[in-house]
Amino acid sequence: MQKITPRQIVLLGVTYVLNITMINLPSQMIMTAKQHAYMPYLIGGVIVLIMLFFLTRSSRRFPGQDLFQSMASRFPVIGRGIITLYLLFFFMVLVRDIRIITDFTNVILLPITPIFIIGLCITATAIYIARGGARTVLGITELYGPIMIIIILAMPFIVFRDFNFRFMQPSLYVDWKGVAHGSWLSFSYVGQILVLPFIFSSKDYKFKYGLYSLLLSLGILVLLVLMTLMLLGVHISGRMMYPSYELVRQLRITDFLDRFDLFLVALWYPAVLLNLAISLYVVCYGLKTILPQVSGKMMAAPIGLFAYSCAFWFYQNSIQLFNFTRVWALIALLYILVLPLLIFAIHRPAKA
Repeated sequence: MQKITPRQIVLLGVTYVLNITMINLPSQMIMTAKQHAYMPYLIGGVIVLIMLFFLTRSSRRFPGQDLFQSMASRFPVIGRGIITLYLLFFFMVLVRDIRIITDFTNVILLPITPIFIIGLCITATAIYIARGGARTVLGITELYGPIMIIIILAMPFIVFRDFNFRFMQPSLYVDWKGVAHGSWLSFSYVGQILVLPFIFSSKDYKFKYGLYSLLLSLGILVLLVLMTLMLLGVHISGRMMYPSYELVRQLRITDFLDRFDLFLVALWYPAVLLNLAISLYVVCYGLKTILPQVSGKMMAAPIGLFAYSCAFWFYQNSIQLFNFTRVWALIALLYILVLPLLIFAIHRPAKA
């Protein structure tokens, strides 16, 4: 495989955290933290950054291997057990994201098309990308990652004239209980950045790459929620299912581009399909680490189709998926806080 560059690692981390979080989480952040909905991202990000540091230190134990490989080789039983738990975590992320993007497509873009057909097309595309391996995933990331970042950073200049800064008041009164609740919800989404040391060896991956990726992701998420608040207000955006999409609909470039949102969604959609492919690739890659005789490429289709089935089996509708975020944060606590500390305790680099 071609040499992995720092830019590819940073962009993959941003892509994996940003694309689903920006569509599914803002309304819940605004409902809980009100005008200070940007603060939960920052608080959750600090905790995740500490865990990312511990995992990065642990991966340096064997410089030529990633955490999946080093855990399996050093601890044949315990290591494989921990890997299996993480495979379950990323599989659940895949199932959740398939349902999120399927519901979004059905509600916003294709309301007449049967939802099962939409989900099947989305899953088939993710399987096709994941079967291409790391080179395909990184190649698409390098293409669509910068596009999404540039578009989001340009949005404040387009809609600045419509900002209403009174929507951010009272600025000095902070509902810390709501902020804490929002931080609890954002923790599980931002924590997906921990995937980096599991799939990249410490020869290619450094902590500063994860730091840059996390800071860039948090900066964009904070920018999006601030724009949403100053355009739509707390009461309106907090009651919307997809306030980020409504934010995009406010963009007006010229008189004849009154549906500029469709152009932006067309650029965002391949990036969000890449999210699904990353989760599927991680599951297949980890499975191959545990069972070397298994072909990760051949397992992409059955695992992807099983995730597609689970997406409609686990979540009956969008509201159930929306409410599951609170439970998901509790489940993610094991994978984002407990297991990284355990890995660091048993796998940290030996003292010189």
